[in-house]
This record gives sequence, structure tokens and C-alpha cells, in this order.
Amino acid sequence: SKIIVDWTKKDTTVECSSTWMGRPGILFLDSRAFNSVAAQSQAKAGVGGSMARFALKNDYLYTVTNSNLNVFNISQSLDPALVNTVPIGWNIETIFPFKDNLFIGSSSGMFIYGTSNPVQPNKLSMFSHARVCDPVIADDNFAFVTLRSGNMCGGFTNQLDVLNISNLSAPTLIKTYQLTNPHGLSKYGDLLFICDGAAGLKVFDAKDVNNLKLLKTISNIDTYDVIAYNNIAMVVAKDGLYQYSIGSNNQVNFLSKLSLQRSK
Repeated sequence: SKIIVDWTKKDTTVECSSTWMGRPGILFLDSRAFNSVAAQSQAKAGVGGSMARFALKNDYLYTVTNSNLNVFNISQSLDPALVNTVPIGWNIETIFPFKDNLFIGSSSGMFIYGTSNPVQPNKLSMFSHARVCDPVIADDNFAFVTLRSGNMCGGFTNQLDVLNISNLSAPTLIKTYQLTNPHGLSKYGDLLFICDGAAGLKVFDAKDVNNLKLLKTISNIDTYDVIAYNNIAMVVAKDGLYQYSIGSNNQVNFLSKLSLQRSK
């Protein structure tokens, strides 16, 4: 019912270091990490995957580099401004917003930062683990952290850690579940979706975190990240983007696939 009558074209350049994991002169950009659901400039929230390196919250965009948390004021959508840089540590990998907190994954542990002052996020706690990659998501009482080995992650651990975060200043481990090579994850109600690499997409009943029940394994896809939102699970895999419907009685069914053709 609407047509475009005019627009403003503008290029925005952000300078960043070209050092990654101690290897100068190489900059890795993973387009699959830029998977937030697009929002209009007036929107106050975004939905991102657990492998994302940025998070949108109200008038601020939070991004992580290898060692810092950057805060951008985006209240003026055509003129975003970097307003603060907060040193975190090393080998920072992912960021996930939930309510007034930011859950940040690194190769050595999970950080929780509060945003009561959105310009100056403050460290609330850290949960340490062995050196592995660890995307993290959270809800009101629990954080779910997948730990995986291989590639730049190192280590030999492939598992899901469930943490009690009722006290944000002192997260504690509740239980560990063994997996194959877990990557991104997402929670939708009592359903927990885990991208277990080449082992496919695994769907768990997470109503009781002490007794996760595997409801379904979707095989024959090499999975990377998942966003469960508005009755749809969007799964980024090695060969494309898959969509699954989330129905009543925890039914998860295939809807579509957008194939990815890689250039040689």
C-alpha cells in the first residue's frame, strides 16, 4: 500500500584494526555473523543470532572486536556515533543482548555486562571455561553456552553448559550435555535449538534444564547458527538458509531453503 518516492544515499565507513588472533594484516569478515533481522530506523530492538558480533538495544548498537566492546549511539540513524570503547579481554567472539544485560562469549569464558547506563556498560561477572569457542544465549534464569573445539577454537571440548544466572554477579554451572561440534543456538519458549555442525540441527525440550530431552534431529545439513523468532526457526547452514515452522505440540517442520552458491 506504499511506494518509495525518495531516498538518501549515504556510505558509512568504520575503521578497525586488521589484526585477528595475533596475525597482523589479516581481517576475517564472516557474513553469516551479520544475521540480525532487519529493522526500520525507528525500531528499538533487533533480533540476532548467537554467533553475531553486534547487538541492537534501544538507541545503542553494541559491537565486539577481538578485545573491546564498542558502543555506538544510533539515535540519529544517518549519523551513528562511536561514544565509548570498553576493554574486555582477548579472543572475544560473540555478543547476545537480553533485557538490561549483554552476554559476551570468548574463547576462555562468558562475560556478563550490565547496561543500566547504556553508554558505560559495567562488568557484572565472568564464568571461565577451557579454551574453546563459546556462543551464548540467555533467558530470565539461565544461560546456555555451547563449547566446541577445532579450527581457531582449540581444545577438545564439545558440549552444552547450562548456567544458573539468577544471581548475575555469580553464575554457576548446573549441568553439561555432550554434543558433536555445537555452534550457534536459540531458545523459543521451552524449545532449545542447537546447531551441532555436521551432526545437524538438534531440537531439545528445555522445560527442565536438568533433564534436556532431544525431540528431533534434522540431519544432512551442516549447521552454523539459528534464530527462532515469530514461529519460525531460520537456520544458517553451509549450503544455504533453511526455514522451519514451529507449530503446536513442539512440531518443527521444513518450510523452505535458499541455496548458497559459493564462487570458486
